[in-house]
Amino acid sequence: MLSYGSMIKTQLTRHLKKSLEKVGVRDENPYLEHPANETHGDYSTSVPLKYASRLHKSPMKIAEDIKENFPKNFLVEAIEIVKPGFVNFWISKPALLEELVRIAENKDTYGKPQVSNKKIMLEFGQPNTHKTPHIGHLFSYIFGESLARILEWEGNQIFRANYQGDIGLHVAKCLYSVKKKIEEGRRLDDLKKKVDFLQTCYQEGSYQYEHNETAQKEIDALNMDIYSHKGIAGEIWDETRSWSVEFYRLFEKKLGIRYDRHYYESQTSAPGKGIVEKHVGTVFVKSEGAIIFKGEPYGLHTRVFINKYGNPTYEAKDVGLISMKKKDYPLDLSLVTTANEQNEYWKVIIKASELVFPELKGKLKHLGFGMIQLTTGKMASRTGKIIDAFSLVDTVTDEIIRLYKGDRESAEKISLAAIKYSFLRSEPLKNIVFDLKMSIAKDGDSGPYLLYTYVRTKSILSKNPTLPSLQTVSIDISGEMGILRKLYRFPEVVENAAKSYSPHLLAGYLYDLAREFNLFYQKCPVLKATGEKRTVRIFLTNAVSLILKSGLNLLGIETVDKM
Repeated sequence: MLSYGSMIKTQLTRHLKKSLEKVGVRDENPYLEHPANETHGDYSTSVPLKYASRLHKSPMKIAEDIKENFPKNFLVEAIEIVKPGFVNFWISKPALLEELVRIAENKDTYGKPQVSNKKIMLEFGQPNTHKTPHIGHLFSYIFGESLARILEWEGNQIFRANYQGDIGLHVAKCLYSVKKKIEEGRRLDDLKKKVDFLQTCYQEGSYQYEHNETAQKEIDALNMDIYSHKGIAGEIWDETRSWSVEFYRLFEKKLGIRYDRHYYESQTSAPGKGIVEKHVGTVFVKSEGAIIFKGEPYGLHTRVFINKYGNPTYEAKDVGLISMKKKDYPLDLSLVTTANEQNEYWKVIIKASELVFPELKGKLKHLGFGMIQLTTGKMASRTGKIIDAFSLVDTVTDEIIRLYKGDRESAEKISLAAIKYSFLRSEPLKNIVFDLKMSIAKDGDSGPYLLYTYVRTKSILSKNPTLPSLQTVSIDISGEMGILRKLYRFPEVVENAAKSYSPHLLAGYLYDLAREFNLFYQKCPVLKATGEKRTVRIFLTNAVSLILKSGLNLLGIETVDKM
């Protein structure tokens, strides 16, 4: 049997539409939600309030009419009307048990809609070369990969893209110091040490640029040489860039992240500059030797796209990148994720790009996310006050080994789960503070807790390798209803996470599911039960196991066999 998303909500919506038609309203998508207070039902609708003025009836009278005209079937066992005009629905036990069987039959495809949606190019990651990746980059990788998986689950075709800055002032600052001690870097036999060497050089170059006028002039000149790939600057740039690129590939592999294409700033400079120059007088204007985009007529601000030295800025390069993207992939939507401090910048880029490429109007979207901090404070790569991503994983892994006493391979999986979940559990628009102690907690809202719950389900199921038959249940299963009323919501949660670009909705659901299962496990022994009790509880355990694995995979988290 194939799964087609949320079967229960689909059926309930269809029945609600029919009852509304009898009341005199045609609503193709009547509003339904899960009440915050579960004593108010499985679903609730406020449509009587919406249509009261149109129908010239009180909301309570419309609610009563909806209840009276609601099709009689096994889906809903009770309907309640609540002032000032809400209608609450309770899903019947037979319908919930039917969904339980559907989960067992569909396994890891349960809740996956069989649809074909948009072709989406999703850009995420975006660390600069010649620097060590800090945990802000780590969040971008983790958030982007989870979003890609969630969007794919909902039937979208995803083209994963990474755009890395491999030229620009930051590279010139780094190479200013590298030139003086390149042999020192070449003698290093470990790739991580070479990248750390580049980070040190970048910090030294940044300090000199800010405090030494002579060094500043040399770095500016070096920046021009890198752009033109002149002499020794070009040679050193090639070599050191290769260190960074190779390092980032290992970084991505360790995180379980894949890309369809890597773009580089050095590739977008020429096309970006050409496009901007071609559209001077229509989209861009010359101003004091530079070429700018005047944003004020569009309620935006003005930005420089080509500076007075004739070099393309980040803005022009992003236009060049967009031109490359649309050639590489017939996209319906281009999503770019960056820190929300770039929100205003991206409004300008999108408007300018839509004027240059009218066919992309409405197809470019920026997703801004909050800043990432440690409990010890902010990070700044130019001062060295950073924790690079690999070091963070190693630190968490060491703590996992100390806490869980496992082997390093398993501990690395658990540490990545801890980090990924800690990042994804929060709303992406808000700033995130990474707390090591909370991220690895055995109990509570953490990645290890979800893995522990999954391992518990697998342990139970290993003693019952074959699912029994589940038809109708005649016994009291009030103790099992809490978990039953959580399971069927999985398809809706993933759908909402995709629509709002919010993996935290899925993370929150998985935690609630795990917590509910552990409460159920304590109150309702599975292996000691007999007859129908045992059958229902085995099916519940199996469903929780399947959904936890699918959900964690959508967050980019790999499950483990033991803890």
